[in-house]
Amino acid sequence: MSKPTLLDIAKLAGVSPSTASLVLAKKGKISNEVREKVKIAADELGYTKKAVVNNTKSKTIAVLFHFDSQLSQTWNILRQVTLSLEETLSHSNYLTILIPITYDMSDSEIFKKVIDSRAIAVFSMHFGREKLFSQLENVTIPVVIIINSHFQSHFYTVCADNFQGSYEAASHLLQLGHKNIIYADFDIYQLPETLSDRFFGFYKALNEHQITLSDEHKLHFDINNVTDIRSKFTKAFSTVNKPTAIFFVDDYLAAHSMGVLKEMGLNCPDDISIIASGEVLDYKEPYIPQITGMVTRPDLLGKFSAEMMLNRLKHKPSESYVLKIKQQLMERGSCRKI
Repeated sequence: MSKPTLLDIAKLAGVSPSTASLVLAKKGKISNEVREKVKIAADELGYTKKAVVNNTKSKTIAVLFHFDSQLSQTWNILRQVTLSLEETLSHSNYLTILIPITYDMSDSEIFKKVIDSRAIAVFSMHFGREKLFSQLENVTIPVVIIINSHFQSHFYTVCADNFQGSYEAASHLLQLGHKNIIYADFDIYQLPETLSDRFFGFYKALNEHQITLSDEHKLHFDINNVTDIRSKFTKAFSTVNKPTAIFFVDDYLAAHSMGVLKEMGLNCPDDISIIASGEVLDYKEPYIPQITGMVTRPDLLGKFSAEMMLNRLKHKPSESYVLKIKQQLMERGSCRKI
């Protein structure tokens, strides 16, 4: 017979895994009635006490690393962030482990993975789940979220300053003399705030130059549908005031679109300038088109995230805070002056 787990005890006692974990660790403000239920369930299942949550001797920190196909284009960036995390944490003698997850996993599944890993802290790369993070924090496992600003009001977060980055990308086009600019985006999986910040940064730059973004020049694509991309670009370029530049929400969409634009007889940058607000492609690969865009250094994302976590573990601050890293313009020749 397999040994009883934390989830087994929680189910039998009729409580959440985090509550059961707190009771067994003799922590938290839990009523005597609930504590008794958990203890009875543990005894009934033949549970032998062990460290369910924080093992004070452990120096292991987990990274929740997603393996969803919808985000495969981000793996190169996340890999670099993880390497930087590992390097920074190793200087303080912490061991970094990866916990593979997918978005269709339940909170309880991921919570169990973390508990079983004996990790004392967790980084979440891109992945966001408010209830899960609260459960981990409640059992004294601190969480730092990386590259996801959706939960910045409640949890420690390190991400790019997408608003300012988009503002500067749009300003770059405007300084080159472009006035008829297409704004092109798509649904970035699980990152609604990123889309919002990038749009409003772009809009602010146009507004300062008293330029109106027409409905015809605001395009939303199904990135997996080339026909959709082609038809919307065809319509946008059939207007009297033809666009001279395209602002893409990230370089993944830009790369998808460049082949379609070339089929339409539009070469970059001679016929159309292209800039991307976000960068996920690996430009060391020879088959990747060179796209001017805003860059957030993954090594800094990893370094600052690690330092934030080390500060939490050492000083245990009571209030969460957010660090937004400024993006830098990387000119790769896809924009021209007019």
